[in-house]
Amino acid sequence: MTSAPHAPRCAVLGATGFVGRALVADLAAAGHPVRVLSRTAEHGFPHRIGVTLGDAADPRALETACAGADVVFHLVHSLAHADFAGRDRVIAQRLAAAAAAAGVRQLVYLGGPRPADTTSPHLASRSEVAGILLDGEVPAIALQASMILGRGSAGVELLSRTARLPVRPRPPWTARRSRPVALADVRHYLQAAAGHPPLRGRFDVSGPETISYDDLVRRCARLLRRPAALALPSPFWSHGTAARIAGLTSPVPAAVAGPLFASLEHDLLPADTPVEAVLPPPPGGPASLDNALRAALGVPVPEAPAGPAYQEEHTRLANAGRHRLWQAITALGGDHGRFPPALPWALRGLLDGLLGGPGAYRGRPDRPVAGDVVDFWTVRRRDDTRCELVLTADMRLPGDAELTLRADQAGSGSLLRQRVRFTPASPLGHAYWHLQKPAHDQVFAWLARSIVQDAERRT
Repeated sequence: MTSAPHAPRCAVLGATGFVGRALVADLAAAGHPVRVLSRTAEHGFPHRIGVTLGDAADPRALETACAGADVVFHLVHSLAHADFAGRDRVIAQRLAAAAAAAGVRQLVYLGGPRPADTTSPHLASRSEVAGILLDGEVPAIALQASMILGRGSAGVELLSRTARLPVRPRPPWTARRSRPVALADVRHYLQAAAGHPPLRGRFDVSGPETISYDDLVRRCARLLRRPAALALPSPFWSHGTAARIAGLTSPVPAAVAGPLFASLEHDLLPADTPVEAVLPPPPGGPASLDNALRAALGVPVPEAPAGPAYQEEHTRLANAGRHRLWQAITALGGDHGRFPPALPWALRGLLDGLLGGPGAYRGRPDRPVAGDVVDFWTVRRRDDTRCELVLTADMRLPGDAELTLRADQAGSGSLLRQRVRFTPASPLGHAYWHLQKPAHDQVFAWLARSIVQDAERRT
């Protein structure tokens, strides 16, 4: 591949990890000449990627990798080593010296957040590495992410394994909160740093939603369509116990799982300057938590089924403009936009949980898009031009239920179009449609009235 004019030459340490491989591909696709440091000749990189064989702790290997580079990415984390903190400290010190000697103009380190209170050895080590690079001669930036949701990561592997358990422990440390971020957004900021004038400082890379680890497990189970698990309070369930079991039941070694679980002892929330203050945000904004999980787990957005379906459409006028009505439609779900009426939905949620469905989940992102979870529903499609939102029911049903809500202009006001579509999956589905119709007519009439009232209150 011919490099783009004046494209900075990049070196990547830790290029065989799940972030590193993605970053190398992104940099090469953007036309950057790329060199990686690898301990093995069986690295699997294309021929256009330069490879330096050696260990990141070897000063000569670092000198060779940095030679001629404009930007060096440091993605190495030595969790598999007993003394990972000491090893990472040495690597950081030698990298800072090698980069200065080679005339590198920018170092980019991917680390973790700085908790306000006493921290875990893992997070303390990451903060120490960032400090060493920031104090060096070469301008350095530390991008701080609490949990990166991407395929192949140890954290996502542990998360998905836990989410599949029918009964799981719930120790107190799973109540700690973080701001998980999509791998795609981390890749965007890393690549943006390659073409930016030199920067120095700590910058937080955070997802849009604050969530506890326990809730993250349940959210993961929801997307995997797993029955709601029985979560047992486990005050004596230690990080070490969790790590040993993970080492026996998952591909993640106990030596790696232990420090990761220990980091959950603290809230991992952003405390430094947000990265958007210095680097442009991803086009379209950051990925929502649900879509970040979908990408990491390989779970696609559900598609509408083919075949004959029952369908009904109802309309309702609103004394509010189309824009206000659209705002009310997209505010559905969560604590402030519940699907009414509350009591029947709560009972339906309890029944669904007993049947192995998602149960009475309440929540939605600030701006729901395709793939996001909204209470019992998943957004199948969002069209801001047509002011149309299409939702698919996640409840246990003998078929596929789809709800379409659209805002049309109607004189000085607007018109809510509400369409319910049900595709039976069996003869039981046909019976279900007819038996539930009287009750659902009342529920969806209430829903339409609630949306219109909300739109009229917004004027």
